[in-house]
Amino acid sequence: MISFRPLTDNDAGLLLLWLSSPHVQQWWGHDGQSAEDAVEDALAYVGAANGTGYIFNWHGNPAGYVQSYECCPEHEADDPCYAESPRGTFLIDLFVGDASLLGEGVGTEALRMVCEGMFKKGAQVVRVAPHSANLAAVRCCEKAGFAPSDAAVSGGLRLMCRTPDIAAYV
Repeated sequence: MISFRPLTDNDAGLLLLWLSSPHVQQWWGHDGQSAEDAVEDALAYVGAANGTGYIFNWHGNPAGYVQSYECCPEHEADDPCYAESPRGTFLIDLFVGDASLLGEGVGTEALRMVCEGMFKKGAQVVRVAPHSANLAAVRCCEKAGFAPSDAAVSGGLRLMCRTPDIAAYV
């Protein structure tokens, strides 16, 4: 069973532990960003108006992190949000922090649940941008109902999109 709770400043230690883990560090962050800087970026979502951050739990235990924010025209050209972003387009970033849960479908279920919640609140398009070489993450996104986009994204990212009318059970 997956549940979500808003990210708080008290989660800094947990995030640092996860973001320092090899299975997360390999794919999260950008341009050599340190785990500490990634924690600081995540904590910027606490109380933010332009995005949200959540810890997701698996059977009551912290399992991972998810953040989302609305895409807007001000994003830089190499950002996954830049590509043709109609109003109501959101980007989700997610990782499973607890390595013992990798391959168990926890990330897929968390991603699916976040999308469904966003669509209920009026999102028109939800995007994810896993690294192309992260085949497990790409498959996770596919199983959560995301389809590849034709839009180009830099840095080896694979832009994938989901709309409310795409079946979530692929």
